[in-house]
Amino acid sequence: MQLRLIALATLAALAAAAHAAPVNLNDPSLLRINLNGASALRNTFAALATNDLCGGIASNPDIRLYNTNGSNSFNGNFWAVTCPLPAAGAAKLGVPAGTPFALFKSDAGGSAQGVFTLGNQRPFLDPACAPGNCNNAPVAATVHAGVSDVEPKLFRDINVPDDSADPDVPGYPTGGPDTTGMTITPVVQTIFAVAVNQRLYEAMFAQQGLGSRRDASGALCTVASTEEVCIPSIGYAEARSYFQGTESNWRLLSNDAALVNSQVNVCRRVQGSGTQAAANAILSGFPCTELPTTVARWFDSSSAAPRESSSFLNTMADGTSFAAHLAENIPAVVTPATGGGLFVFEGPGTGNVTSCLNQAQSAGGYAIGHVSKENAQTATWKHVKLEGANPLRDNLKRGRYDYAVESTMQYKAADLSGNLAIAVPRLVAEIARPDALARLSSNAQQGVAALPSAYAGAFGSGTANEITFGSRVTRVGNSCNPFTAVK
Repeated sequence: MQLRLIALATLAALAAAAHAAPVNLNDPSLLRINLNGASALRNTFAALATNDLCGGIASNPDIRLYNTNGSNSFNGNFWAVTCPLPAAGAAKLGVPAGTPFALFKSDAGGSAQGVFTLGNQRPFLDPACAPGNCNNAPVAATVHAGVSDVEPKLFRDINVPDDSADPDVPGYPTGGPDTTGMTITPVVQTIFAVAVNQRLYEAMFAQQGLGSRRDASGALCTVASTEEVCIPSIGYAEARSYFQGTESNWRLLSNDAALVNSQVNVCRRVQGSGTQAAANAILSGFPCTELPTTVARWFDSSSAAPRESSSFLNTMADGTSFAAHLAENIPAVVTPATGGGLFVFEGPGTGNVTSCLNQAQSAGGYAIGHVSKENAQTATWKHVKLEGANPLRDNLKRGRYDYAVESTMQYKAADLSGNLAIAVPRLVAEIARPDALARLSSNAQQGVAALPSAYAGAFGSGTANEITFGSRVTRVGNSCNPFTAVK
């Protein structure tokens, strides 16, 4: 009886320790991992921390979400997830159960910041702010690990950050990063897609005659249909023309006489973004070919007041807000037939790109951009097919969609000590596992596939999660390689 009482008391103590209170960010025993880089995988890492490591909000009431919009989404460029680690999550990171844990993530500037800044002081969410709506100015902290949509060697020339407000930028070599002492690990395949605002989606649907097609049930396609046969497509040449800034009207995608000559609004990421680097490689061939490559930049805009945006300041480089800049340069379409011209918006995060698409929708015009597939489309913007292929995980993993890259994580072991030296390599290994991907949100799951090396056996075999997420194709760690089937 005494042993049973002791056992019960021990279980009660463990339960109390696991759910005693939310994490105190000033706790000296806190395991805080500062992750910098790719915003395309924002929701993937948020879900990894919340669901896979912390056990899910339903099971762990002491999880706290720190973000800038007061909701359970992660649309801002700075966010954090905290919890006392349950036994399963603690084991994955190699620390004791109940360890207070915090994953801080900075998305600002994108993937190159997850390559060039390892060991540097960079802005992260202010730990003094309250969970939820946290609008305090960012506070500098040491970068422990980075995540990038593409491998580090791609960050050279037009893929190197050039933010004039960022004090670290002058130290970024245009020839590429110094990877000495850096452990670089491919972790997942990340799916990208061309995105357009709803008005352009409807114009493409009409131009391509999709309303006369029928879906699997025999019903005529509508713009609300989600089956592949009903989704409009953009060709590589068409996409390249808009993203390189050589088209000043919408003749390639729309037959609407009222809007075909309206301003071309290109919503892209800043130089240094992995999303942008992926687009440059897959759509424009940089740096994969020796041919000169031109990609439209903010200063190529013919609109009223093009400005440089700042990842470091999380606003326009001149201090004005993103919203004000977009409102000024994507004005209401009043006389589009005499409009035309080009406006290129560069945003430090994926959320800025979708805001650009939304602004064009509100203004009555068209816009086109790059948005990773883990971001759920909305009533104001949609992903479209590329050269007839739908940006779905199942199409990628079978080798039927190729606007995707093999994302990497990197860290410098010499910069890590104590629990960080144990936890960071384990975090890298964890994100690559099909079982971890299965714990992501349904939206995030659509944007990633597991590398062929992440599961044993033939394609389409193994556990349910290996079958769901396991890809049979690979670029072998080189974004300039075409995908080839290895399983």
